[in-house]
Amino acid sequence: MNKKLSNKIKKKIRVIPDFPKKGILFQDITSITDNKTLFRDVILEISKYVKKNKFTKIAAVEARGFIFGSAVSFKTKVPFVPIRKSGKLPGKVLRQKYSLEYGNDEIQIHSDSITSRDRVLIIDDIIATGGTALASAKLISKCKVKKIEFYFIIDLKNVGGSQKLGKKFKLSSILEAEG
Repeated sequence: MNKKLSNKIKKKIRVIPDFPKKGILFQDITSITDNKTLFRDVILEISKYVKKNKFTKIAAVEARGFIFGSAVSFKTKVPFVPIRKSGKLPGKVLRQKYSLEYGNDEIQIHSDSITSRDRVLIIDDIIATGGTALASAKLISKCKVKKIEFYFIIDLKNVGGSQKLGKKFKLSSILEAEG
C-alpha cells in the first residue's frame, strides 16, 4: 500500500453519512476522479502493479470499476474486459448469478474475452460486502485462468468483504476506510 497516496485520498474523499440508507458511510469516488492529479496518481499506482505482476487482462465491474479499469488498461496497454450486468453484452456470454442483500443479480463477460493463458486483475472502486467481487471471480474462473487477483481503490474493512475474498484471492487496495 502506498501510504502517501492513501493519505492523499483520505484527505480528499467525500464521505456522505446515511447514503444510500441510514448507517452507511458512502465513500464518493468522484472526489478522486474530479481531481486530475489524484486520479492520475491512482491510475499510475495500479498501472505499476499491473506491470510488476505481468497481468494479461484487466477486468472491471460495471460501472464505477470501468472508470479505473479502462484508464489502467489504456496506460498499460493490457486488454480490458468489462464485467457487465445481465443483458448488456451481445453475442455469446459466460454468466454468473449471485445474491445481493435485496435480491439476485447476474454478471456476464464475452465468452471469448479471457483464455486459460490469462492472468487477470479485477479492478473495482470499493469492496464492501464482497458479493459482486466473489461473483466476478467465479465468472472469470470459468475460463480456467492462470491467476485472478483484485485491486480496489477503497477497502471498507469493517464491512467484511475483503476478509471473505482474501481467503481465496490476493487483493490490494490503496485506502482502508469505514463504511
